[in-house]
Amino acid sequence: MSILDHLEALRRVVIISFISIIPGAVVGWMIRERILAFLVLPVKKLEYDLVFITATEALTAYMKISLVAGLIIASPVIAYQFWKFVLPALHAHEKRYLIIFMPVSVLLFVGGIAFAYYSVFVYAVGFLLSFGGEGLSPMLSLNKYLSFTIWFLLPFGAMFELPLVIIILARLGIVTPGFLASKRKFALLAIFVIAAVVTPTTDMITQGIMGGAMYLLYEISIWLAYLVRPGRKKKIAVPETEVDNSEDSK
Repeated sequence: MSILDHLEALRRVVIISFISIIPGAVVGWMIRERILAFLVLPVKKLEYDLVFITATEALTAYMKISLVAGLIIASPVIAYQFWKFVLPALHAHEKRYLIIFMPVSVLLFVGGIAFAYYSVFVYAVGFLLSFGGEGLSPMLSLNKYLSFTIWFLLPFGAMFELPLVIIILARLGIVTPGFLASKRKFALLAIFVIAAVVTPTTDMITQGIMGGAMYLLYEISIWLAYLVRPGRKKKIAVPETEVDNSEDSK
């Protein structure tokens, strides 16, 4: 394919992905109140209430919930479009991995969001609200709280895709387990810089949890890259061939 053909295919992927969000957003709008009740649960447990300051803030917040819900609901379609775009670069025997990678990428994305909500997000909300002190009570704006929540949870979903990305790069021979292992100290530095930038809090404990989870995924990715590296089966089979040849020569 020429560069223009690749760009045309990429444009088609982007358009279909955006269109697929629309029905998901409609479903999200229908269940927006349930989603909101779930997202504000950490605040409710601390016996705080959310308020909206402007006349349009509640509507904007519900639209934001619907769009994010549409993105999550449409993630299988978006994942399929992405893998379909990558498909021409794979060999015939590697295309079967598409059947595995597509659902796994969706599960990792949703799993990252769930991990962030139940392990880090609930703690972060309680930690940040504990700084009020005597005579100070928080007045939480609905729109700003949702923005904080979305930018807190979605990066975790993207972060959990790291092992899958490294598996693909290793399978295509772009990176090797040895290369990944030799760059551990640079990866560690980059991971904690990303965690500090992406995490919408200045809480070092929250940033540390996110950075630690990312580095653990990086270490897991090294082992997975070792298992899927090209030529692994051939390397294992070489000693057996050499033994057979030596026996025939005798």
